[in-house]
Amino acid sequence: MVAMKSWAELPSVGLALIIAAALLTAGAFEVFALRQERLGLIYVGILGAEVVFLGALSLLHFDETYSRRELVGIGLVVIGTAIAWT
Repeated sequence: MVAMKSWAELPSVGLALIIAAALLTAGAFEVFALRQERLGLIYVGILGAEVVFLGALSLLHFDETYSRRELVGIGLVVIGTAIAWT
């Protein structure tokens, strides 16, 4: 997300490689985690934390503002994560 928001400031080819590597790595971890129940729960927890972390980072570092719909979406992800862990 940080790499994508810095697209204009950094070299495009290097940035595209970083984004591609991050997506491929995340996909590999996702497949591995979903094969095992406990790791699946950990994966859901990581996704919930990632939404909150990236939302806060975007708000503080990139001065991004969120609509009510986006805030509700973030809340739903957090609630879904909490339900999955109970």
